[in-house]
Amino acid sequence: MRENYLLAMHYKRWCFNTHRIALSVVIVTAWITLILALAPYAPSAFKILVYSDSKVLPPWTEASLASSIVNRYLGNQVGLVVIPVYVGNINNSRYVLSTIDDELRSLNLTYYDLNSIYDKVINRYYAITNETVKEYLSNYTGIIRGIYANESLLCSELYSISNEYYSTLNNYTLTIREFSGFFTLFMKAFFTNLSTVDYSYSVWQVINETGQSLLNNGNYSSWLKPYLLYFIKSLNDSVGSLPIYGLNISLIKESLSSSYYSTLIKINNTYVPILRNLTKSNPLALPMIALGPNPPRTLTAKLVASWFINSTPPLLKPYLIQLACTNESQVNTTISELNSSLSFVVSSIYKKPAYSYANNITNGSLYSNGYALVIVNSTNDLEINNLFTNYDYVYPFSTNIVLSQLSEIIEKDVPMIDEVSGASVLLMLLFVLGTLVAPIIILIMLILSYGAVLGVVYFLGKMGLTVYYLTVYMISPIVFGIGVDYSLLVIGRYLEERRKGFNTSQALETIMRFTIPTILTSGSVVAAGLGSFVVSNYQYIQVIGLSYIVTVAFVILATTVVLPSLITLMNDRILWPMGLKSSTRELSTRVIIKLTRFSLRRPWLIIAIALIPTVLSVLFIIRNPVTSNPLLLMPNVKSVYAYRILQHYFPNYVKSTQYVILEPNNAEALQSLENAISSLNFTMSVNLAYNSSSIAILKVTTSYNALSDKLIPVYVRLTSLANQVASEYGVKVIVGGDAANKYYFVKVFEDQFYYKISILIIALNILLLSLALRSLVVPLRLLATVMISISWSLAVSQLIFYKLLGVETYWLLPIILFALLTSVGTDYDIFIVTRVREEVIKGKSDPEAILTAIENTGPIVTGAALVLAIAFMSLMVSQLYILREIGFTVGLSVLMDAFLIRPAVMPAIMVLAGKYNWWPSRISSDQRAVIPVQ
Repeated sequence: MRENYLLAMHYKRWCFNTHRIALSVVIVTAWITLILALAPYAPSAFKILVYSDSKVLPPWTEASLASSIVNRYLGNQVGLVVIPVYVGNINNSRYVLSTIDDELRSLNLTYYDLNSIYDKVINRYYAITNETVKEYLSNYTGIIRGIYANESLLCSELYSISNEYYSTLNNYTLTIREFSGFFTLFMKAFFTNLSTVDYSYSVWQVINETGQSLLNNGNYSSWLKPYLLYFIKSLNDSVGSLPIYGLNISLIKESLSSSYYSTLIKINNTYVPILRNLTKSNPLALPMIALGPNPPRTLTAKLVASWFINSTPPLLKPYLIQLACTNESQVNTTISELNSSLSFVVSSIYKKPAYSYANNITNGSLYSNGYALVIVNSTNDLEINNLFTNYDYVYPFSTNIVLSQLSEIIEKDVPMIDEVSGASVLLMLLFVLGTLVAPIIILIMLILSYGAVLGVVYFLGKMGLTVYYLTVYMISPIVFGIGVDYSLLVIGRYLEERRKGFNTSQALETIMRFTIPTILTSGSVVAAGLGSFVVSNYQYIQVIGLSYIVTVAFVILATTVVLPSLITLMNDRILWPMGLKSSTRELSTRVIIKLTRFSLRRPWLIIAIALIPTVLSVLFIIRNPVTSNPLLLMPNVKSVYAYRILQHYFPNYVKSTQYVILEPNNAEALQSLENAISSLNFTMSVNLAYNSSSIAILKVTTSYNALSDKLIPVYVRLTSLANQVASEYGVKVIVGGDAANKYYFVKVFEDQFYYKISILIIALNILLLSLALRSLVVPLRLLATVMISISWSLAVSQLIFYKLLGVETYWLLPIILFALLTSVGTDYDIFIVTRVREEVIKGKSDPEAILTAIENTGPIVTGAALVLAIAFMSLMVSQLYILREIGFTVGLSVLMDAFLIRPAVMPAIMVLAGKYNWWPSRISSDQRAVIPVQ
């Protein structure tokens, strides 16, 4: 009876194992078939990638709408290929440019005509500069005429003062001189007459007769006679009433002297006040008089110019002397000279386009620090670029050339990244698992899954969906990162259960009961987080989200279905050669356990220590700039080097272009729009590119280059003006061009992510984790600790890349970092918390459960973290700084999370939360004994 029972049980077990093995064979076969159907298309995935930012914008955006209108009315513009050439010096330039000219002509380009292209460029240049000069000159002509009129008035006044002053001074001097001569003659005649008359004469008779005789016989001016009469009268008043016999020599001399000086005083009292008033009549009168009688015009002009120097525009100050105290013909001369000066100034600001046709080099005008510029109007940029691949001194530049070289970088980078990632993952798996077969099987399984995902991406592109180039970069680290995590979790738990004495079936049953749900929980969080991009209304973002969902699905399929099936088929042989002697290892288990124990004893101290660098990191991040210019993050390939040369020496060729479209056409609205745009400080030129009865298109050139981050506020300002005109005149105004493309590619998507997608990611994480862990507190705490690791790693990344290397943070880095770490970065927390919950259900207190979970999962979690970090840090072998930043920052964040946050900050928060960790569920009685942690 017993033998029959044992035989029945054996048969039942054999049937179960047989069915299980058969099912495993079917699963592995089906999976291999699926892989073989998709993986061969993986290399083709790189052929359907889109690299141009403007080409990924959906058609509903204003930028795309404007682009379609411009193409419809202006046609698809044949692009300029601008080629900086290092010629060294003018003696070498003719040979260098002739060689380049011959090479270009060998292509038989449809639109290759340097002369006609240059004529168009230079004619437009002269039109712009002449228009600018004319506008300035028209403004200054009136000012010049006003200055001339004012200076002429002041000159006339000063000359009048000078003439009157020196005329008066001359009269004054002559009066004194003639009076002195009269006085001398008068004394001689007076004494002579005194000696000839008898005593019957009175003195006044002698005085009058002597004076009248001199006046009648002398040639005295009419203006002097009043003073002479005054002298005679004064002398009469003094001695005229005396008899002749009553005179003596002393009295006569005294009287004569007194009369003489009183007359001089009268002369002074007449002229000196006049002279004083003249010096005070004008602030410039005294310095004008100081120049002397009849001063040269130049000295007077300098004096007059000094009076107007402070009230004259700086550009006209040099002409003040030239305009002062001259005739009106000088005004026209000055205007002509100003026109020449303005032309020079404007041409200095707006650099003349370099003419580089080899047979027409003139005046060295094509040179700037040894560089010349070749301009080609071409429909085949790449053919031109390939033509000069081996020319070290020729640097072709166009958008298509940049995108082509970006494509080349990606095609070279991805295989190299995959090789580095695969080799690094294999080495870490060998180290962590301590055996050979399992790491190789895991690596092969993930490589095949990666190929299948790329195959799916290829078919998405063939379906007409837009696949952005950054999509494929992220697939590899996600596959290897979470794939290794989940594989290690399965293999590690299998090894743990087998070493406890359970057989393969029992070990797999434990895996199915505890490990697979954990993986599914983590996978659902990762898929939901990364897949949240599908809610964007940008198709290329939707494809990124869809691709990541497919990636996670293939990883989950491989690790939760295929890997257990392989374990079923191979049993312990999957651990060959070490078998059950294999032991999971990691670098610092003891340190981590000590850190956890300390955290459980001093939770408040740990939290305080964690908050300080978090606050400092956030403040540091806020102060550092981000950029949306992809060229700043590309290696110094030829096109990037060409861009830098153009930006520095020939900036006119990299200025951004905007299109403002008015529909229907309205003359007043068009004029208002053109005037408003012209007044903006970033506007270089506004041209009417198309004008009909139904539509008008303004082409606006701005002072910022076509990739500048400053284009976003340019678009905002232009849109504001467009809305004002549209509202005022009842028309439709659309803004397109470089600024619109930049705005919709960067700003609109940023708003979508931070105000929509990120909130959805957080909400889905909380929902899925709450359902899986039956707790609302744990997901909130998990997200909080993820944010801590994000802030730390991003701050360190900016410190290294920006502060030390001078490379700004690319605007997508914070977005990618948040999406990845709130998804992939939650793995380790889920692994640990799931084990904590498992131990709590078994009856342990929270501190005990936390310590046990970290002790048991520590080797797997930290080992998986190392693998995930290495998977992402493999991106650092890329030539693109954006990928280096992503790889370094994500990898560093994973390491910080695994080696600092999870063993220290997480236990501190959980031990403080206590029974509320599992709220609102109840997994044990409220009154649990808390066993102190030793």
